[in-house]
Amino acid sequence: MDYEFSADLWKQACAVVDEVLDIILSELKTQAQKMSENLEIDVRFIRQASARQGLKIVAPDEFDAIVPFKLKGLDLQEVRLKDTDGTVLPGQMRLRVLNQSVLTERFSRLHTLGVFQMDQGTCLINTKMLQEKVFKSLMDKTLSITEDSLKRKGYNVTRGSKPPTMNIKISSNLPFPIDVDFVPGLYLGDEAVLIPDSVTTHPGSIRMNFPRFGLMKWISKENPRMREQDKDVIWRNCSSSYERYMFDMCLNNRERLYIVTACRIMKAVVKTLRKRQNHAANLLTSYHLKTIAMYCIEFLTVPTVAPPDFHLGGVREALGYFLKFLKLVFDKETLPEFFLGNEYLGKIFPDSYFANAHKKYNLFAKENPRQVEAAKYGFGGMEAILEGCYTYASLNESVIRCFENRVLRM
Repeated sequence: MDYEFSADLWKQACAVVDEVLDIILSELKTQAQKMSENLEIDVRFIRQASARQGLKIVAPDEFDAIVPFKLKGLDLQEVRLKDTDGTVLPGQMRLRVLNQSVLTERFSRLHTLGVFQMDQGTCLINTKMLQEKVFKSLMDKTLSITEDSLKRKGYNVTRGSKPPTMNIKISSNLPFPIDVDFVPGLYLGDEAVLIPDSVTTHPGSIRMNFPRFGLMKWISKENPRMREQDKDVIWRNCSSSYERYMFDMCLNNRERLYIVTACRIMKAVVKTLRKRQNHAANLLTSYHLKTIAMYCIEFLTVPTVAPPDFHLGGVREALGYFLKFLKLVFDKETLPEFFLGNEYLGKIFPDSYFANAHKKYNLFAKENPRQVEAAKYGFGGMEAILEGCYTYASLNESVIRCFENRVLRM
């Protein structure tokens, strides 16, 4: 399996994405200000996921980014979202407008488009209208205006549709097209977190600022557990800045880099086995693999979580833990979101927003149940293709038991 590519190719792809997004987002910002001077788009997009964390394999042909935006002058309150049984839905919320008297003056166009919705006297932001009537419209106009200037620079840009993502495909002088997904993220403020020295592996603690964003979400299909009036007002609390730090802290730490390498190998395995219709590979996404990698980082390299005097011996050992965790995930048909209900998260991000989110969420809940059940039967194929690349011989069983009994217990 050849999953490497040159540093030069990486730089070229990044340069293409940076130039195209600079042009598009500058125009998007202009169009947003024409629609409403209080809708402010930040052209300094935040590169996400493998595009930043060194996890990309095969080719630098997919990039993800958050495009921050603000609704200036709105006083917003985060309201927990509950289902029809009154159960709080982890990681999701509604946004209540506390100063709705300013809407007709400051956001008249958005108000006319139905972005603000009343529910029993409460004014909420309608995410479906904000995405489809505002951002989709702005994006259509932006791509139409920038088409010629992009072509003059040698880029052909086409638009896809995966709401609430704004995705484009860029053709350039590179031998492959580049897919870019960028998601508008409503800026909710910064959170200052004191990262302990046990995590940073440097002398002394470090205070870090983590921006929080709300991502638009809504439910288009029938869902009897969701109130009808809530389906179009859902926001997801985005943990991306914390996720980025989880991988940034690997850069100068050998044992954490073993885990990053193991994750890249597993991405290559999944890519290979999908061609053979392996059930496990068909289920797993890049985010599922990153989630397991983050649990490995937490349990194997954070001294206040790992067993006393524990050290990871190399990539083969890291891959062994990765596979053991993955097998348990398949057997239990459960993979909890790393940033929700993680009882050890406070060891890395003390007193942070997500360390105080105590309710777990199973990432497999939105997958086809039959596909989740079948995944365990494809695990053997993963072990087979990796024969000689991993070891189970020297693994610490207490780590594996803790992952099984504490993390996977919903």
